[in-house]
Amino acid sequence: MDIGWVVRKAEQIFNRFWGRNMEKSVWENLPDVAMIEVFKLLRDPDKANLALTCTNWARLFYTPSLWRNRHFDMGGYKCHTNGVRANKFADQLGAYVEYLSITCSHPSYHITKAFQESMEDLLVKFRGSQLKEFEMERLELDRFWKHDSARDKFMNSFVKFFKTQKRLKVFDMTAAQCVLTGGLKIIEAVGQKSGKTLEEIYIEDFFPARFTVYSVERFQMALSFFTNLSYIAVNYHCISEEIIEMFSKTLAGKLKFFNIKVYRNNPHLHRISPFAWKQLTTVCPKLQVMFWFDSVAKSTEIIPILVPEIPVQDVHIWTGYEDDVDWNLSHTITHIANSYAATLGAASLEIDNNQEFVDEAMLYLVNKCKRLFDLSLNASVLLSTIETVLEQIDQRKSNLRSLHITACGLSEMEWAELGAIKDRFTHMAADRNIDLNISTDLVLDPF
Repeated sequence: MDIGWVVRKAEQIFNRFWGRNMEKSVWENLPDVAMIEVFKLLRDPDKANLALTCTNWARLFYTPSLWRNRHFDMGGYKCHTNGVRANKFADQLGAYVEYLSITCSHPSYHITKAFQESMEDLLVKFRGSQLKEFEMERLELDRFWKHDSARDKFMNSFVKFFKTQKRLKVFDMTAAQCVLTGGLKIIEAVGQKSGKTLEEIYIEDFFPARFTVYSVERFQMALSFFTNLSYIAVNYHCISEEIIEMFSKTLAGKLKFFNIKVYRNNPHLHRISPFAWKQLTTVCPKLQVMFWFDSVAKSTEIIPILVPEIPVQDVHIWTGYEDDVDWNLSHTITHIANSYAATLGAASLEIDNNQEFVDEAMLYLVNKCKRLFDLSLNASVLLSTIETVLEQIDQRKSNLRSLHITACGLSEMEWAELGAIKDRFTHMAADRNIDLNISTDLVLDPF
């Protein structure tokens, strides 16, 4: 959609409507509710064209329910132009928006100034709105904003904006990479004004990587403002024993999904006791926890984090490329199987180390975890292991509904064998609506 075109049409409709230069027509006799439903089915340019039909259509063009959702891409080489168009839209129809999404495609150091100026103006214009959802991912302030003064000014504009928002239900600033002080101010502003209404908060990679955010008392206090959260997405260096205990008090009966990213460059050697997790699970019986280990592979680092008392539903492990390290991933997989047999529904393992063999552990995981419906594996794996898993699915000994395996390091003869194995089970997977994808890591994949 060309936002600028829609804005120009909106101005034309506004001028003609209030100037009473539009003719009346048979459309005047249709009920408003019927015409509004027609408007909802149209793209924005078609709405604008249709509004030129008659005075009544022009009036209904400004029906608030037609403009509840809005997305702006304010980046790229047309950053300035996109910003101008977004601000004109906000002038005309911004008061009606409840679900606001903003992206900055192709960010770079060179466009940050124009983007920042446009964003500051846009946030001022949206202060009169009462948003239910705010989404702005991958701002990456720590990467692209080189000057502290400009970055601080930019974050202050967010603080002022969120102090006007009292009905937010969803807050998503994933990968904002705010400096600690500025990020705390934003979280505080959201919590103080929307803490009782906010249901979902996405602050994964919200702070720079190397801070021990969990130890900052001001951060713990900011999180205490949120008393209605059902979904939290956060890095492991933002949670601690004290924070989990606090959630047991502030989010009892409400927290249902907890998405935790453990990143190599984040402090992740601190431990949270089984007692704290057990306490949270007791007061939040519907809680499901998802762990994503990014470039973390050592069993000595993963296993102490994954205590059995956590109701883990999903685990994703990407090892990174340090294949000279002895990761003992078989121990990790076996621990996951033993600890979460009753809860684990999805597992994804990307093992970039030809020296790590996890065949026995993977078969144990599939056999042990009867609620495992989704399995993805990218690793050096024996063809016999793949065949065994497929046979278990065929014999209904496994409940897997999605199986994606990328077998690494195969010889030409093994390629052919893998093709034959896949052909044997393709019809079974299709008949039972199982998502089956078996491949190799070669660019010239024969399958």
